[in-house]
Amino acid sequence: MASITQKPNGTYLIRISCGTDAAGKPVSKSKIFKPSRPNLTYQKLNREIDAFIKAFEEEISLYGIDRKPDKIRFAEFCKTYLDVKKNSLSPNTFQFYERIITDTLVPMFGTLWLKDIRTYHVQQFIQYLTNDRPRGDGKDGTLSAATVKRYTTVLRSVLTLAYNMEYIEEDIGSVKRLIFPKIVTKEIDVYTIDEVNEMLSAAKTEPLHIRALIEVALFTGLRRAEIVGLKWNDIDFDERCLSVRRSIYKLKSTKANEKDTKSDYSKRIIAIPERLCETLKEYRIHQDRHASFLGSAWKNLGYIFTEEYGHVMNPHTPTKQFSNFLKRHGIRHLKLHGLRHTSATMLLASGCDIKTVSVRLGHADIETTNIYVHALESTDRRAADTFDKICSNKQ
Repeated sequence: MASITQKPNGTYLIRISCGTDAAGKPVSKSKIFKPSRPNLTYQKLNREIDAFIKAFEEEISLYGIDRKPDKIRFAEFCKTYLDVKKNSLSPNTFQFYERIITDTLVPMFGTLWLKDIRTYHVQQFIQYLTNDRPRGDGKDGTLSAATVKRYTTVLRSVLTLAYNMEYIEEDIGSVKRLIFPKIVTKEIDVYTIDEVNEMLSAAKTEPLHIRALIEVALFTGLRRAEIVGLKWNDIDFDERCLSVRRSIYKLKSTKANEKDTKSDYSKRIIAIPERLCETLKEYRIHQDRHASFLGSAWKNLGYIFTEEYGHVMNPHTPTKQFSNFLKRHGIRHLKLHGLRHTSATMLLASGCDIKTVSVRLGHADIETTNIYVHALESTDRRAADTFDKICSNKQ
């Protein structure tokens, strides 16, 4: 039941009873209603107030304020979940979770009572993704095992929050009985030493911002979003090191923005070679000249890699720039992320310990860095094959 109180400023206080709390005290929610315009007729005013009250009651019901835990449907709780998680997930992750919930989870489980969802529902979801769910890129086949696990992580996260908020009695999201398709670890593709030397030689013929981008990616192993997040005050030329303090993200139909690094481990200080210092010094002189030419049109935001007028760079731009660079010079194509893999593999191959490499890459777990050991095995095989070639040439 709603109560309506007119305020002196022409608005109305709408208060709706939500029952009682655990101590038996009345609970209510209130909201201010403002008519669409002054001096509405009595009939139109009442229609607007009735519509406002109905929408307010639906909003209250949506978040379960006046609902018992056993009367909440999965779709209703998903809205609560997204509201809770909005400020704790990174923007890109939240957008991904929201899309999976809206496009996949709600159509499958939306009408089920939250309390009725069981482990077998989660397993059925895994089987659906594995066998029946088409790929989103239009290619033939079903989702990869890794993608199946990512999608299921969203469902498990929803159910875990429901458990933590005491809507369900079992933490279905954390059960160990689920069976996932086996994830086959793909061999990491990296550039050879000869290809790296070819690339660095070709970079000398490129504009300074392209050379600087390639050298930063190769010599530091930074992630793409960390590279475009670098600012000049992150570089210590005296100590020959740089600090990773932020990363850049871009959601669809929005501008690029800053955010914290991927994890606390991603905040790090790493040493850089003298060659990179010299390239960055030269590039800064070039950027200062460009800024001086633009005058007041230049936005002095401190970023190393920028759009034309100094704004933060779209994190997808370096990928395109690197791809075009490879085409211009006829070098084997790998994604920009391949330079991160190459950087790590070269360090390990030269005798650098895995812990140091892990810290440079900003990995939270050294096990993540172990993936580069497999790349070293193929490098070692090529080294052994070199002896066969040498011996056969001498015969």
